[in-house]
Amino acid sequence: MPDQTYDSVRDYAAQTQRVEPRAAQRRVARAPNMAWRQFKRAMRRQLPMFALLTSLFIPAALIHSFLTPLTPWLPIAFAWLGVALLVATITAFARETWRDAIGITDFSGKKRRYAMLGAAPEVSAMDLRQLPPNRRSPLGLLAFQPASAFATAFRDLQHSLPPRGVVAFIAPAAGEGATTAAMCAAISATQQDKRVLLIDCDLRQRALTKALGPEPAEGVLEASESPEDWQRFITEEEETGLHFIPAARPRSAWRGLAGTRGFEQMLQRARATYDIVILDCPPAGTADGPMVARLADKNIVVAAWDHTPRAAIRETMRALRVRHGGAGVYVNRVPSGYRFGRLRAD
Repeated sequence: MPDQTYDSVRDYAAQTQRVEPRAAQRRVARAPNMAWRQFKRAMRRQLPMFALLTSLFIPAALIHSFLTPLTPWLPIAFAWLGVALLVATITAFARETWRDAIGITDFSGKKRRYAMLGAAPEVSAMDLRQLPPNRRSPLGLLAFQPASAFATAFRDLQHSLPPRGVVAFIAPAAGEGATTAAMCAAISATQQDKRVLLIDCDLRQRALTKALGPEPAEGVLEASESPEDWQRFITEEEETGLHFIPAARPRSAWRGLAGTRGFEQMLQRARATYDIVILDCPPAGTADGPMVARLADKNIVVAAWDHTPRAAIRETMRALRVRHGGAGVYVNRVPSGYRFGRLRAD
């Protein structure tokens, strides 16, 4: 696809409507076997441990060969190499077997004590190449390809959100994709003619603010300090029309929203103005994360497919102290080869 800009979504769709079906056919034709794909992912995870154990046995083989001159050194070296490969393989297989990461069994109802709200596919380079060069992001997928599997996954998530109220997105640790999930859920709700306000509550990472707009001078912390004038801090995303409150660079590393007197009052005012208020919370491992998320009517714990441990999800649920039905798990980065019919919400 040539690198060029488009004046509107309609122009882009008219220009690319003949390309997308052929690209989809190529993806289907090259779809790998899922068992082989899972095996390769496991090999990549365990490769450092495999290499470490093998490298520890090779010096032992050389030392043993030099200390036994009466014995042919070549058979001994090969024997030690075989032992190294065998020990490394068994160790890597045991580590992979005992991994407790979230996966397909969570959607089948096994090994869990939490509700599954759905799953979003992994965004591949091929998906992004079909977008305009300046819109190659998850936001661009929702804006320019509303019929894609990625956009459909977040429309399906709307059924798990309350019709009105405050919804908090939180992850057990940083890098699990909670910010992307919160942003995409807010954009999807906006596209369905709901009044949505998205708030960046992570004052340290500020990933949502960096993704949606330029560096702000004031943000959610200042809005909490002046809750009677909170609407002055709202910014509108130009592509989707989403309303959001960014997080400005904090003046002190010790300040947080949980200890701000006006944050809860600002949420009450926003609740009365908007249909849905979505909070992008700090990770559950921080002090502010669970405290901010407890102010919401619904908590969504975001986990990464085949990466987030189930124990971390259970610990996050305990930290949130939610009642039954007040929280659920949404999984992202699911490999595209998995059929989403098997990954339905509870």
